[in-house]
Amino acid sequence: MLKTPLLVGILAIAIIIVAVAAWYFMQPPTKEVTIVILSPEWEPGKIMEQMAADFTTYAQEKLGYRVNVKFDFTPWGTYYTRVTSIVTAKSSEVDIIFADSQWLGELYEGGHIISLKDFILEDPELRYAVLNDTFENLIYFYTAYPQGSDNYVAIPGYADATPLLYYRTDLFTHPDERAAFKAKYGYDLPTTLEEWKNLDWVQLRDIAEFFTRKAGETLAGKTLTENFYGIALVLSRDYDYISCFFLSVFWSWGAELWDPVTKNPVGYINSTKAKEALTFFVDLTNYMPPGPATFDYDKVISLYAQGKVAMTILWPSMAPALFDPNTSRVYNVTGVAIQPHHNGTRYTTLGGQPLVISSYSKNKEEAKLFLKWFYTVAYKEYSLRVGFTARKSVAQDPDFLNSKPWARVFTEAVKYAKDFWNVPYYGRLLEVQQLYLNKAVAKEISPAEALDIIAQKQWEIVQEYR
Repeated sequence: MLKTPLLVGILAIAIIIVAVAAWYFMQPPTKEVTIVILSPEWEPGKIMEQMAADFTTYAQEKLGYRVNVKFDFTPWGTYYTRVTSIVTAKSSEVDIIFADSQWLGELYEGGHIISLKDFILEDPELRYAVLNDTFENLIYFYTAYPQGSDNYVAIPGYADATPLLYYRTDLFTHPDERAAFKAKYGYDLPTTLEEWKNLDWVQLRDIAEFFTRKAGETLAGKTLTENFYGIALVLSRDYDYISCFFLSVFWSWGAELWDPVTKNPVGYINSTKAKEALTFFVDLTNYMPPGPATFDYDKVISLYAQGKVAMTILWPSMAPALFDPNTSRVYNVTGVAIQPHHNGTRYTTLGGQPLVISSYSKNKEEAKLFLKWFYTVAYKEYSLRVGFTARKSVAQDPDFLNSKPWARVFTEAVKYAKDFWNVPYYGRLLEVQQLYLNKAVAKEISPAEALDIIAQKQWEIVQEYR
C-alpha cells in the first residue's frame, strides 16, 4: 500500500524532468555575435581594444544578446595593402575598418563600405556628436564622401589629426644657449606656446642650424662626444611618410596640390611657391643626422628619445615614447609646440583614421551600434587616454587639456589640419609623389625637377579617370 504513492511521486518527478528538458532543448539557442575590427598596430588601437570589453555589456542592454569584439592588428607598413586585399576579395572576415581619410573615395566608389547617412541623421545623440560637436575640418575630411556632402560614410576614429613639434626644454632655456642664439640671430629662442605660435618656418631653420654641433663642441655647458643635430623628420618613401611632413610646409607656403575643379596638378604642385617650399624643406635636411631620406617613424623617435637631436615633429599618438622614462633619455626635458607658420599662413597635414563599416560584413547592425557606443559613450575616456580628440566639447574640457603633456597643444593645432586627395586613385597619386619627394630630399634630383615630374605624372593619372 505504501509503495504506490512513492511510485506515483517518482513518476511525477520524472515527467517534470522530461518536460523541463524538452522545453529547454526546444528553446532557440542564445544569440552571440563577434564583430572584428581591423586596425593599425599601435598604442591607440591597443587602448581601444582594452575599452571594447565595455561594449559587450552595452550591447547586451541594447540588443538583448552578447556582442564580442575582436581586434585584428596589422603593422602600419603593410596596413593599406591588408585593407585593399580584404575588400577586393569581398571578404566578410572584418566588420569595421579604421581607414585613412584619403581612402574613403576609393572604398566607397568601389562599393566596399556602406553609407552611414541615415544611421547618423536618424539618431539624435550620434547626429549631434558627429555634426555639431566635431571639429569642422574633421567633419569635412573624416566623415563624408564626396567631401562636403551629406553622404556620411564614416565617423571619427583615431583622431590623431595633426603632427606636433617636440623640443628639448633644457637646451632652449639654457642661459648660454639663449644668449648665443640671440647674439647670432637677433631674437629669442621660443620657450612658451605663444612664442612658438609666432614662429615662422624660416626661424625654425635658424634654430635647427644653431643646434647642429660637431663632436668636441659645447652644448648647454657640456662637451659633445658625438655629433648633435638640430632636427629629425620622417622622410622615407614608405606609404605617405614624407608627404605628411612636407605638406605642412607646402601648404604654409601658399601652394596647392591641384586645381580643385579640373584636378590638374600642373602649375599647382609645381608652382613657384611649391618649388620654394620644397627647396626650403630640402635645405632643412642639412641639419639632420646622416641619411634623412631613409628616416621612418621608429628611426626618428629613437633619434629624439636618445638625445641626438634638438627637435622633431611627430603625431601625438607617438608622443608616449618620448615621455616614457623607460624609452626616452629626455622624457623630463621635452616640451611640445605647434608647427610654425610661414608669413602668417599655417597648415598642418591631417592624420588619423575614421571608422567605416565593410559592405561585406554579416554584422552591420552590431557594427553600427559599436560606432555609436565609441563616439558617444566611450569617446571622452578614450580621448583622455590617448591625448587627442575629434570632439570640441572634449577638447575644451580641463580633464582633457591636463590629460597628457601634448593635449593642450593638440587643441591649439587641430584646427589647422588639412587633408590631401580623397579620390579613388589616391594610391597612384601618392606613389608618384612619395617617390620623387624622397628623391629630392636624398638630393638625387633638384626640388624643381621633382615637382615638375610629379605634376606631369599625376596629371597623366588623373586623365585616366576622367
